[in-house]
Amino acid sequence: MKELYFTLPYRRSTHTIRLEYGQVKKVFILRTFDGEINGRGESESSPKEEVFEDEQELLKKVYETKSGLLEGRWIVQNKQSISQPSFISTNVMDGEVSETPPDNMIVSLSHKFSHPF
Repeated sequence: MKELYFTLPYRRSTHTIRLEYGQVKKVFILRTFDGEINGRGESESSPKEEVFEDEQELLKKVYETKSGLLEGRWIVQNKQSISQPSFISTNVMDGEVSETPPDNMIVSLSHKFSHPF
Protein backbone atom coordinates (compact mmCIF):
# COMPACT_ATOMS: atom_id res chain seq x y z
CA MET A 1 0.00 0.00 0.00
CA LYS A 2 1.18 3.50 -0.78
CA GLU A 3 0.66 6.40 1.59
CA LEU A 4 0.27 10.19 1.39
CA TYR A 5 0.29 12.27 4.57
CA PHE A 6 -1.06 15.83 4.77
CA THR A 7 -0.95 18.38 7.58
CA LEU A 8 -2.72 21.66 8.25
CA PRO A 9 -1.56 23.79 11.19
CA TYR A 10 -4.55 25.07 13.20
CA ARG A 11 -4.14 27.19 16.30
CA ARG A 12 -2.48 24.98 18.93
CA SER A 13 -2.75 21.72 17.00
CA THR A 14 -2.09 20.25 13.58
CA HIS A 15 -4.84 18.51 11.63
CA THR A 16 -3.73 15.48 9.66
CA ILE A 17 -5.10 13.40 6.80
CA ARG A 18 -3.49 10.15 5.75
CA LEU A 19 -4.37 8.45 2.48
CA GLU A 20 -3.47 4.79 2.20
CA TYR A 21 -4.14 3.19 -1.17
CA GLY A 22 -3.33 0.15 -3.26
CA GLN A 23 -4.45 -3.23 -4.45
CA VAL A 24 -5.84 -5.80 -2.03
CA LYS A 25 -6.59 -9.12 -3.70
CA LYS A 26 -8.64 -8.26 -6.83
CA VAL A 27 -9.87 -4.78 -5.79
CA PHE A 28 -8.25 -1.39 -5.20
CA ILE A 29 -8.77 0.33 -1.85
CA LEU A 30 -8.44 3.92 -0.66
CA ARG A 31 -8.44 4.43 3.11
CA THR A 32 -8.68 7.95 4.52
CA PHE A 33 -7.68 8.64 8.13
CA ASP A 34 -8.42 12.01 9.80
CA GLY A 35 -6.29 12.93 12.79
CA GLU A 36 -4.79 15.60 15.01
CA ILE A 37 -1.46 16.28 16.69
CA ASN A 38 -1.60 18.44 19.81
CA GLY A 39 0.13 18.85 23.15
CA ARG A 40 -1.34 15.57 24.39
CA GLY A 41 -0.05 13.52 21.45
CA GLU A 42 -1.41 12.14 18.21
CA SER A 43 -4.86 10.74 17.47
CA GLU A 44 -6.35 9.28 14.32
CA SER A 45 -9.90 8.25 13.45
CA SER A 46 -10.95 4.90 12.07
CA PRO A 47 -10.47 4.86 8.30
CA LYS A 48 -13.09 5.71 5.74
CA GLU A 49 -12.66 3.03 3.08
CA GLU A 50 -13.57 3.23 -0.61
CA VAL A 51 -13.34 0.23 -2.95
CA PHE A 52 -12.58 0.48 -6.68
CA GLU A 53 -12.61 -2.26 -9.29
CA ASP A 54 -10.21 -0.40 -11.58
CA GLU A 55 -6.76 0.98 -10.68
CA GLN A 56 -7.32 4.08 -12.85
CA GLU A 57 -10.48 4.96 -10.87
CA LEU A 58 -8.48 4.69 -7.65
CA LEU A 59 -5.61 6.83 -8.95
CA LYS A 60 -8.08 9.46 -10.24
CA LYS A 61 -9.71 9.66 -6.78
CA VAL A 62 -6.29 9.94 -5.07
CA TYR A 63 -5.27 12.71 -7.51
CA GLU A 64 -8.54 14.62 -6.98
CA THR A 65 -8.28 14.31 -3.19
CA LYS A 66 -4.63 15.43 -3.19
CA SER A 67 -5.40 18.40 -5.48
CA GLY A 68 -8.30 19.49 -3.27
CA LEU A 69 -6.21 19.31 -0.12
CA LEU A 70 -3.32 21.24 -1.67
CA GLU A 71 -5.75 23.97 -2.83
CA GLY A 72 -6.96 24.16 0.77
CA ARG A 73 -3.40 24.90 1.97
CA TRP A 74 -2.72 21.39 3.27
CA ILE A 75 0.95 20.36 3.08
CA VAL A 76 2.22 16.97 1.90
CA GLN A 77 4.51 15.63 4.62
CA ASN A 78 6.62 12.63 5.44
CA LYS A 79 4.86 11.33 8.57
CA GLN A 80 8.15 10.85 10.43
CA SER A 81 9.14 14.50 9.82
CA ILE A 82 6.32 15.86 11.99
CA SER A 83 6.22 13.34 14.81
CA GLN A 84 7.59 14.21 18.23
CA PRO A 85 11.22 15.37 18.01
CA SER A 86 13.96 13.04 19.12
CA PHE A 87 16.98 14.59 20.82
CA ILE A 88 19.07 11.44 20.52
CA SER A 89 19.99 9.77 17.26
CA THR A 90 21.36 6.28 16.85
CA ASN A 91 24.40 5.80 14.62
CA VAL A 92 26.01 2.56 13.54
CA MET A 93 29.72 2.79 12.67
CA ASP A 94 31.93 -0.23 12.13
CA GLY A 95 29.26 -2.47 13.67
CA GLU A 96 29.03 -0.46 16.92
CA VAL A 97 25.93 1.49 17.98
CA SER A 98 26.36 4.94 19.48
CA GLU A 99 23.75 7.45 20.64
CA THR A 100 24.46 11.13 20.11
CA PRO A 101 22.43 14.35 20.25
CA PRO A 102 21.85 16.11 16.92
CA ASP A 103 24.49 18.62 15.80
CA ASN A 104 22.23 21.64 16.07
CA MET A 105 19.08 21.00 18.10
CA ILE A 106 17.84 24.61 17.85
CA VAL A 107 17.89 24.68 14.07
CA SER A 108 16.15 21.31 13.76
CA LEU A 109 13.38 22.35 16.17
CA SER A 110 12.82 25.76 14.60
CA HIS A 111 12.55 24.10 11.18
CA LYS A 112 10.17 21.46 12.50
CA PHE A 113 7.74 23.99 13.98
CA SER A 114 7.99 26.80 11.43
CA HIS A 115 4.68 28.14 10.11
CA PRO A 116 4.02 27.25 6.44
CA PHE A 117 2.41 30.55 5.45
